[in-house]
Amino acid sequence: MKIYNKKGLVVGIIFTAFGVFNFIFNIISPEEFLPKQVKDMTFAMLSILIGIGSFIRAFSKQATREDLIKDNDERNRLLTLRTKSLTLKILYGCLIVSTIGGVVGYKLTANTAWIPVYTVSAILLGFLVLVELIVSIYYERRM
Repeated sequence: MKIYNKKGLVVGIIFTAFGVFNFIFNIISPEEFLPKQVKDMTFAMLSILIGIGSFIRAFSKQATREDLIKDNDERNRLLTLRTKSLTLKILYGCLIVSTIGGVVGYKLTANTAWIPVYTVSAILLGFLVLVELIVSIYYERRM
């Protein structure tokens, strides 16, 4: 059998292995709380089924062709770009609000528990700005 979709094969193997590991772990050491055990077993079975489906699609020429058409569709790519752009804007806003809220909380209460809140938020915000700068420089040189 010929592998037509290597990425699908790897995803299938990873999902199947994760599901089998989770299933075996749930059998060896079951959860005492029954609803959590049912949820874990359902999650394991779902992972196994997704992995097997992806594994089988990796060997099908027609399924691989359908996956490539779906991945390269302009509407899907535009939707992905817009979704990621809006997600980044929301993340910026959340980090800015968290940083300002942490500083204001520390100034109002003088409680040192606020220091990690604004410190971590500020570090993540700085990292996000740095990554955006590096990516923009990369794409300016490429285009």
